[in-house]
Parts: sequence; structure tokens; C-alpha cells
Amino acid sequence: MTYLEQQFPKLTRLYHPELENMHTHYIFAIDVSGSMVKYDSIVTPALKAFSRSLPNGEQVTVIPFGTEAKSNVPGLEVKIDNEGTKQTLENALSTLYNNAGYDRTFRANTDVAKAVEAVNGSMRNNQDIDMNVVVIITDFLNDLPGQGETPIHSGLLVDLNKNFENVTDGKHTRVVAMKLPPMGTMKGFCLDQLKEEVFNNTGVTRKFDVVDAISDQAAISHWFDQLAREIMTEKLKAVIEIDNARNLNPRFSTNIDIDGNTIAEIHWKPNKLYTKLQIDSTYTDSGSDFYFKNNKGVWQITTDTVIKDIKLGRLKNKSIGLHRYDNEALNIGLMLPTDYDSELKRLSIDKPIPDTSTERSGWLWTFWLPFWLCVTLLVLLIIYIFLVIKAAGRNRSEKFEGEVSLRDATGNIVGPSPRIYISPQASLKIGAGGNNKCNLSDAPWSIDVVKKTFSPFSLKKPVFIWKPSKGYVRNGDKMQGKLSRYGSPTSVSLKCGENRQNITHRVTINIKKKK
Repeated sequence: MTYLEQQFPKLTRLYHPELENMHTHYIFAIDVSGSMVKYDSIVTPALKAFSRSLPNGEQVTVIPFGTEAKSNVPGLEVKIDNEGTKQTLENALSTLYNNAGYDRTFRANTDVAKAVEAVNGSMRNNQDIDMNVVVIITDFLNDLPGQGETPIHSGLLVDLNKNFENVTDGKHTRVVAMKLPPMGTMKGFCLDQLKEEVFNNTGVTRKFDVVDAISDQAAISHWFDQLAREIMTEKLKAVIEIDNARNLNPRFSTNIDIDGNTIAEIHWKPNKLYTKLQIDSTYTDSGSDFYFKNNKGVWQITTDTVIKDIKLGRLKNKSIGLHRYDNEALNIGLMLPTDYDSELKRLSIDKPIPDTSTERSGWLWTFWLPFWLCVTLLVLLIIYIFLVIKAAGRNRSEKFEGEVSLRDATGNIVGPSPRIYISPQASLKIGAGGNNKCNLSDAPWSIDVVKKTFSPFSLKKPVFIWKPSKGYVRNGDKMQGKLSRYGSPTSVSLKCGENRQNITHRVTINIKKKK
């Protein structure tokens, strides 16, 4: 623990309770056949020193093997819980290579496969332990009785691998093959078989290493010290990787309007290590005709476990217009920032990538103006076109309907007040040379009433303009004016004569209002 506190202080403080409660099963399969006895003075002292350094709660199993593998040897399978159990283990290790119970047949040969079988069995019997560390110490000469050095049978390799997978499923397991120098010209080629066909499940929870020729006590003791530090580091990694897989479970829902504006809601469950969340990206699947324009303003670090009303950005299509999308995947990439990032990197621990996605269907409008505004403008344009067409028709058909009243200078009626109907193309002339029943040949003046039609695009309604073509014609001080059947003025009273002083007639022009 001291080593971890020095190397990874932040993570060690965070996971201190888990580390104290995470125990390791150390399994040593040691070749004690006749040719290996010479390593007694190198291996045994190093094993004793290593066992003395173990904290309480660790399990130690030592399996001596030769022609057979001996499990459950008294004193060689203990749970470290006090100094007494450590002393029991040390006493048993003192006779590891020269135990009186080893007969001559047992020491004559080496069956490596039986050692591996015993290792698998020991792990099976201790399933409550969180981590396994297996150290196999031999020259890996599979020297069977009457056969000499023999490869392990392929069928047996399959069984050993299957059993290894079963007993290590879900557990962090470290297997170390400590290869001692082989005797004579033999090769010890069963090591490659074990590496390739039995302990080949390397990965996050399983690891296999080969250590060559530990030649003296100091070297092997140093190696055991290094192993202890590595195991503590593996424990730290194990508890972190357990946390990596715990909780989080991010999920999100979205609401996408017709313009692609996306509002999201994210739910997630923090764990001990990951208490903060940050949006890293928002994107559609590759190859899609739709893409996402991110709103990076919402990419903020938060500790909230429910984040509502997130304005993610806008979903768009590669071409403008109205598009249908069906089961389009919208993905959110999430980051898990921590205060432990540098230590996690040194431990080569990858953070989980809690990406999540949702599929949506709907209609999408892609344009530089929003859909509602485009629809409004289109409706207004249709209305305008309709009004223009209506105005054009009205302008063509508009005619003068009304009457003209003629009086002399004193106000007496001069003849009847005729009703006048003028086609859209004709005009009205009142006075000398007049028309439409308004002909006063003796009048020294004349008035023209002409239809004025505005452009239909202006939507203005037609009016009739009166103005003199001869003599004195006035409406007050105005020499011309408008008449309209749609509003004021609908009539006008005019003074007419040769000049201002000589008024000969009074004329009233009245337009009939349209019902």
C-alpha cells in the first residue's frame, strides 16, 4: 500500500477501502523433481521473504510437483491472518524440496500438465478470492515416465484451457512462467504450448508473462519484490476497472423541431470515480444525408445526473428543402473528466466511452430562414398574387356609374340630372362638346372625367380624375381632383365659367357607391 500511495496518491486515497478488502490468491506451482533440487537455496529463501511481506487476508497455496502434483500439503496452503500462519508457511517451505513424503517415483520425472491441473483446481476451490496470481517455477521439460521429454497432448491442452477459462471467468488473473535453465540439451518446449493454447486468454482480466533464468537468491528476491509491487498495481487497476463498468448507463431523449433545432435531456448514474460529465460531440451515422451542427456552448462540465433542456444544436440535410428522415440515429459522445486523469494514464487505464444514441423520424426543413417564416412568406405571397389577380380583373372591369347635375350660375337646374354609365375604356366630357347626355354646347368651359388605373401590383383601386379641358373650372381652389366609388370623395361640386368672375354654371358629379 505504501508503494501505491507513493506512485498513485490520489487514486489510492480514493480506493483505499476497496484495496484493503480486495484479496489475492497466490499459487506457486514449483518443480521439486530431482533435477530441480539445486534451486532450493535460491527459491525457498525468496518465497519465505515474500510470504512475510504479505498483508492479512491473502491466500497462499504452494503446489510441489514432479511426476504428480501434490495439493493440500500441510502448511503449504494457508490464509494469512497473523504471524502464526506466516510461521506455519515458512516451516513448511523449509522442506519444500526435501520433504520426506516425496518418494523416489515422484521425484524421477516432471509432468507439467498435472501441475497446471492442480493450479486450476486450487483456483476453483477459492472462488471467493478476487484476484489470482499463479507462478509456475520449472524448466518446462515435460519429462513423462518411460517417455522422456514429450509434448502435452492436444486434447489435454484443450481441457486445461477450458478449465482455466472457467475458473478465471470475471477474475483478474496473472500467470507467470518462471523458466529455469533446462538440463542438458533438452528444450522445454511445452512452455510454448502453455502460452499459445492454455494461457492464451490475455486481456484486461488475464495476463501471461515469461521470466527467464533467475540465477541467484538476490535476483529472485528482487523479482518477488517487483511482483508484489506489480500485484498491488494490478489490484488498483482491478478496482478501477470494476468501477469503469459500474453504473453510468447514460441515456438521452431528444425533441427535434421542423427546423432541426434539437433539445435533449440526459440521464446518467455517476460512480465513485466518474462524478462529472461533459458532452464531447453530437453526430449522425456516417454515410447519412443528414448532419449535425453542434452548439458547443452546451459542452460544459456538470455533476448533474439529470440534464434538461440542452440546446444541442441543429440537425440539417446536405441539400435545402423539406426532407423526411426515418429512424435517423443521433449520437452523443460524452467525456468523463476527473481529477485523476494523469494517474489513470500512467496506469494505462482507458476511460469508458459512454456514447449513446437515439433514433428519430420526422420532417426536416433545411434553409437559411426558419420554416414558420418561410410558410408565412409563402402564404403572404399567395395572398398577394391572389389580390394582384383580383386587382387586375377589377381594374379592367371598373366603370363609371353615377349622375351629373347641371345648374346655372344662380343654382337653377338646367335640364334633367342624367344617370351616366361609362365603360372601362370610355371617358366623360361635360360642357361644350360634351357626351353621354351632358352636352352643353353653349358652355364656355368643359370638364373631362378620366379613369385612372393603378398597377395591379400596388393593389390600389381605380379612381376617376376630373379636370378642366377648357375655361374656368374649380372646386374651391382645386383645378382637379379624384372621384372614387370605394370611399371619399364620391362626389364633387364645381364652379364653371369663362373665368373666376364669370361663373356660368354649377356642376355636381356624383359616383354611385358600389354595393
